[in-house]
Amino acid sequence: MNIKIYLSSKLIEKCTFCELYGLVEDLRDEIRFTVLDAEPLPNYTEPIGKICSVADYTQFRAAQSDRTLREQLAREDNFLRLAISNSGRIKHVMAKVKGVTIESLNKLLIIYDEKGFSNLAENDLTAEDCDNDLLHLARLIKASKAEPIGWTEQLHTLTEQDVAQRMYGVFLPVGKALSVVLRKTALYYHFNEWVECIQQKDANAVKWTLLMDICFGVAIMSMIMYFGNPGTRFMEFAEIVVDSLLQLLQTLRGNPIGLKLNGSLNEFFFSCFSYQVDLWWMFLRILSPAIQFLFIPLSILGLFGLSFQVAMLSDLIVLISLHAHCFYIYVAVLYRIEVGGIGALYRTVLGKKRNVLRDRVEAHDYMNRQLFLATLSFTVLLFLLPTILFYYIVFASLRFAIYCLSYTLMKIRRTILRFPFDAMVRWLRGVYTNLESLEIYNIGSIAKENVTITYVAPRTATFWFRDTSSDFPRWEPKCQTSRTIWEFLVSLIKGELVTFIQPDERITPPAKERET
Repeated sequence: MNIKIYLSSKLIEKCTFCELYGLVEDLRDEIRFTVLDAEPLPNYTEPIGKICSVADYTQFRAAQSDRTLREQLAREDNFLRLAISNSGRIKHVMAKVKGVTIESLNKLLIIYDEKGFSNLAENDLTAEDCDNDLLHLARLIKASKAEPIGWTEQLHTLTEQDVAQRMYGVFLPVGKALSVVLRKTALYYHFNEWVECIQQKDANAVKWTLLMDICFGVAIMSMIMYFGNPGTRFMEFAEIVVDSLLQLLQTLRGNPIGLKLNGSLNEFFFSCFSYQVDLWWMFLRILSPAIQFLFIPLSILGLFGLSFQVAMLSDLIVLISLHAHCFYIYVAVLYRIEVGGIGALYRTVLGKKRNVLRDRVEAHDYMNRQLFLATLSFTVLLFLLPTILFYYIVFASLRFAIYCLSYTLMKIRRTILRFPFDAMVRWLRGVYTNLESLEIYNIGSIAKENVTITYVAPRTATFWFRDTSSDFPRWEPKCQTSRTIWEFLVSLIKGELVTFIQPDERITPPAKERET
């Protein structure tokens, strides 16, 4: 069994003789004395040791034969005595373990820099890192310092109060009615992630994240207000999008890139899509006064932070391009019907059919009139396939471009919530530390008492261009069901019908996956 002693350097530098308060841990293969302060602490009111002069220590060792002193020592279980000289050098170390003083036990005296370990304690300590003695020491130092309850702690406890629970019960029916519409907006998902971030992150990390987010949001809001009413800019941009889409439809109406498309089907698509674009533009023009009025309170979202503005921008992009999303849905449904019909008719022409019960393709005898109708229908669908395929490629590409933009905005607002602003501020102040910046020095030993003395001090480090996944509080959304850009592209290539609008919209798994 070994004895490990953690002692703050400030107690040695002061050269004061005092009692020591902290924690004594009886582990399987060692006894650990962690000295936190020279005064009683809220959780540690009993002394675990004492610093005395060399003369007092010598007198104590000589008086151990006294009966009264022996009775007093017998009541001590785990106790530490340190003798220091007037110059601050440690001369003697005596540790009483489980009521017995064993001089032959190896003792490791670790003198730590309290200020450096307090900065190290600001980093997030995951369950795997808690096995590290130095990180455990940093956590004890942080827990021993009583801090006043701030507004970030109040945010943590707000949802646990009875008033908040009653308000939640009152507004729950209204929220369920609005959730049908709100679940299609990025603001809805971002607000949920914002609440998760406040609940999961450390109070200090939440403070700096919200502060920086709001500062950036107010700056962007001021710029928007400086350049005029954002509702006017929205209508101008919407008009550009409508004109560009009508020009694209006009191009598809002819012979784009020299392709010979089906004239009747092409004209039908142009009439339907152009009518819907005109209808959508008429709807926006009728609502333009309301839109210009509503954009002023929407700009106030900058007071909540830049991340809310980014979420609102994602919703505006979806709103402007909603007709393009509808066009993709129309063409995707036609494309799936076309491909499925051609596949079924091709099996019919070959004299085969699909057995749904056994889930396999089997031979089948068709009548001549059935084969005639199948051949005729197969020919019609085959000649219509190039036109439908071309429209599918165009609008799927447009849908992919919109998704990439929305996905990028989603990553930006999640990065704002995830970024360690508190660590960056501590780095700018020159107090950011981590395990890699620890400096350990062997400053001496006391051979007669089997004592080795070391000094540990975290130094200033940087979190740029390195893996800091375990250095500071991390936040990750609980429901990461969004498809990546590559997965979305593969879905479009396969011809799957992608009906969701927002990238972080919750995706319902297929029935087979839910059963498994």
